[in-house]
Amino acid sequence: MEQLYNILPFSMGIGTLAFGAFLVLLPYLISPRSKGRFRGDTYESGEPIIGEAWVQVRAHYYIYALVFMAFDVETAFIVPCVVILRSWDSWLPVIEVGAFLIILSLSLVYALKKKVLEWE
Repeated sequence: MEQLYNILPFSMGIGTLAFGAFLVLLPYLISPRSKGRFRGDTYESGEPIIGEAWVQVRAHYYIYALVFMAFDVETAFIVPCVVILRSWDSWLPVIEVGAFLIILSLSLVYALKKKVLEWE
């Protein structure tokens, strides 16, 4: 029985790699292939293609999204902590959450001073 426990992780790893290889190769094996003249064209829901696909997007959109994600992740961390707040037996988790909130508040103040959140 002990030999089975020694072989089990190895066999699970081999099985995982084989299954991954199967999933990578499966679309290649069953997908239809065509060699028509429109093969390399971009398909946009049947609409004719107008202009180039390369457009320059302002960096402001990305910075705004990063600030949003920071506060969204904050919510994902804080809500579970508040839910189990009564089961904490020391003040250390409260201090850690407080420090986390202070750091995020300072980042919000910094973003407001840099006028990142102002939309033009």
